[in-house]
Amino acid sequence: MAENTSQAKTVLGIIKALMGILLSVIFYMLVIIAISKMCKVTFGFMYQIFGEVSVQEAPGTDVEFTINEGESTMSVASRMEYGKLVVNKYSFYIRVKLDTMGAGIMPGTYELNTSMTYGEILDKITDYSEGVSGDKTK
Repeated sequence: MAENTSQAKTVLGIIKALMGILLSVIFYMLVIIAISKMCKVTFGFMYQIFGEVSVQEAPGTDVEFTINEGESTMSVASRMEYGKLVVNKYSFYIRVKLDTMGAGIMPGTYELNTSMTYGEILDKITDYSEGVSGDKTK
């Protein structure tokens, strides 16, 4: 009888140790999966900011886009995302801030295309040589 309880305690001890190891392995696997997902999302967002991304392949669709005097950069980015001109308003907003060094964008009416990259869009909407009131359709 004493032998059975001793064997039961040994078996329960082994099961407890194995369960602890199994739970630790599962926990660390979940941590590794979460870190890899975060890295993938971060890489994608950074690629949108620093890479050359566009909504569509060429030839795309031409869109007339107006930027009003005094309109915030985030408002412009939001409208561009809604109009399918940029992939993500936040990545475009950051790209504008980095590329223009705080100078911002120029009000006016622009002829943009859904296949244009962020850099190409910024080249058009930050053209200071034409003045504030000029029509920027090309």
